[in-house]
Amino acid sequence: MSQATSGSEKLVLCPYCGHAQYGGERCQACAGLFEPLSRRATQLAMGPWQIRDKNQPFRPSCCYDVLKSMAAAGKIKPTTVMRGPTTRQFWSIARNVPGVSHLIGYCHECGNHVSPSDSRCGQCHAIFSEPRQRNELGLTYKTDLEVELGTQQLKAEINGEPIPQRQVPGPTKKTKPKSARPSDLLAEVLDLSGDVETSALSPSVTPSAVGKPSAVVGQPATANFGAPPQGQRVAPPTSAFDVEPTTELPASEGISTIGLLMIALNIIAIASILVLWLMLGD
Repeated sequence: MSQATSGSEKLVLCPYCGHAQYGGERCQACAGLFEPLSRRATQLAMGPWQIRDKNQPFRPSCCYDVLKSMAAAGKIKPTTVMRGPTTRQFWSIARNVPGVSHLIGYCHECGNHVSPSDSRCGQCHAIFSEPRQRNELGLTYKTDLEVELGTQQLKAEINGEPIPQRQVPGPTKKTKPKSARPSDLLAEVLDLSGDVETSALSPSVTPSAVGKPSAVVGQPATANFGAPPQGQRVAPPTSAFDVEPTTELPASEGISTIGLLMIALNIIAIASILVLWLMLGD
């Protein structure tokens, strides 16, 4: 690389192949333009497919549409070395790559000659898919959990130990929230417990009836359930802890005669004890 001859020249790094040079509007290695429109056009053509090229080994990978256009133009041969999602990012030749081989006239399964317009092989009936994912590398181990399990299996094979099997996680058990006590429900209805979540309320309590602070400090706010129809009595809101009686409760009839007699006898007995205690005291 030639040294800078003027202080105005600065070192420029090519965004496409990583080549460094002093000044210029085009890369001396890959001939890529540095202006913004060329960068945008290159990003539009990027993808997970790569063709091995000794002359330009560091150029960006391309998408499937670019690969398909190259195959139609005859720039991809049966022995072209390439890799992509269907090869799990391992290098292979084009005639063996699923999704690409049929574009150059070969079946990737049996090697039978096919037409690029065919959807499946007429001999082995292999399906010719077109993987168009632009941001999917097709890696064998896609998550950290799969990488960890794969590492354990690899170590077990090296050490001659039993290979751990992959465990499929079962359905996650949902924890049932604890039911609030009756006193807590009453506090929620009357807004005595501070912040009240709507999800914790009884089904018969509407969100608009709670959560409103009292206008007077020290007095509980009452829940407004709306005015009842004329002549009709509205029952208070019930909760999961309220039990509806199966029979009618007996009406209150006051204190019976037997009850009054028992009270009188108790008073006489207490008075007799006091008189005896005073007499013995004298």
